[in-house]
Amino acid sequence: MSVIDPRSLGRPHVWQPSADAANAQTLFLLPGTGADEYDLLGLGRALNPDANLLSVRGLVEAQGMTRFFMRFEDGSFDEPGIIKNSDELADFLVVAQAEFGFDASRVIAVGFSNGANAAGALLLSHPESISAVVAFGTTKSFVSSQAALGGTLPDLSGKHIWIANGASDGYSPADRTQDMVDEFESLGAEVELMVHPGGHMIVMNHVEHIAQALRAL
Repeated sequence: MSVIDPRSLGRPHVWQPSADAANAQTLFLLPGTGADEYDLLGLGRALNPDANLLSVRGLVEAQGMTRFFMRFEDGSFDEPGIIKNSDELADFLVVAQAEFGFDASRVIAVGFSNGANAAGALLLSHPESISAVVAFGTTKSFVSSQAALGGTLPDLSGKHIWIANGASDGYSPADRTQDMVDEFESLGAEVELMVHPGGHMIVMNHVEHIAQALRAL
């Protein structure tokens, strides 16, 4: 069995170009644990029916399910694994842009759960790769982002972040979510936090609200 290069187009992915692929937004779709590169295509179309969709599969497998990095039983994350994944996703985007010809300045990472954490971490570690993040069911990835990133935090001025969580979602404790919002804002990003009363799920009113905001970018 051949080994997949996570930085190449050999990585399982879906590319669905818009009618104007060179100028449209590109939604970089990052699914949650156990999902694949097809799982968020409907969400992408709901967020922007005129966007290019580029979706990738997480390549870390445990208990028969794929993900972008491991989450341990105590709720903590494999932080070196997050950094490794971010590096791979950033390199993948460079290769994909060269092949598909989309506007590299208009890439928006859209993720759910594990994929949402991957989107936020990609912004922190490779802010040049994406212009915005849409994160559903997310939480703060690093205990100390500065330590995880080798002592330097990025300038996120001009970046936009939408966070859409559930009030009763154990994956996204309110205090840890607020710490994440505070950190992104301290780095210059424009952040909007939305909370629905449910659990670990995506709700349509959040999707519709974010879709309207994306049209203004």
